[in-house]
Amino acid sequence: MRDYEIMVVFDASLDEEAIEKEYHKITSIIEKGKGTVSDSVKWGNRKLAYPIKHQENGYYYIINFNADEKIINEIDRVNKINDNILRHLIVKKENDLKE
Repeated sequence: MRDYEIMVVFDASLDEEAIEKEYHKITSIIEKGKGTVSDSVKWGNRKLAYPIKHQENGYYYIINFNADEKIINEIDRVNKINDNILRHLIVKKENDLKE
């Protein structure tokens, strides 16, 4: 198991309840794969550096978690086909890069 961080940019036109539902989809994939969510931070609605899918703003969410590498592929696959997610990025945490 390794530590990861994912930043997700949701469509800003979604209401708070829909964003929480999308967040729980991601965390449920982590938990089904025996991973654990250690921390999550809502950055909220922010202006994008450039338009993505004709959107000027996005709702940012950062999730820190511990999971197996197989889970990363599943999260990536699900996020790519989700129309409510404008962008996402998954990175290994620094403490695991020393190995």
